[in-house]
Amino acid sequence: MSKKSEFVELPENVRLYWEGLCGGNDVEKPMFTDNGKLILKYLQEHQEIPMWKARDIAEGLFISSRAVSGAARKLVTDGFVEKVGQDPVVYSLTEKGKNIVIEGE
Repeated sequence: MSKKSEFVELPENVRLYWEGLCGGNDVEKPMFTDNGKLILKYLQEHQEIPMWKARDIAEGLFISSRAVSGAARKLVTDGFVEKVGQDPVVYSLTEKGKNIVIEGE
């Protein structure tokens, strides 16, 4: 039997993980990361403050500012949060971010 004809059956959880990594179309990706949900909900609850530094969000949520920056990058890409400043980086909720209902909370 040649190497090309050998086939290994993967366990279901391994196959799903692999398809997720490879961009399998049948695997549904969540709209928000866990930290993304926390950040968006926090900003929605504190709309009286229009702009936030990652450090201030992190202190309010008791998570690292690095975790906030990473999750905020996806929120910016998806249009829920706007990156306003450069030095320091400042974030602001967009209309889309203000109006989205976060399920599971």
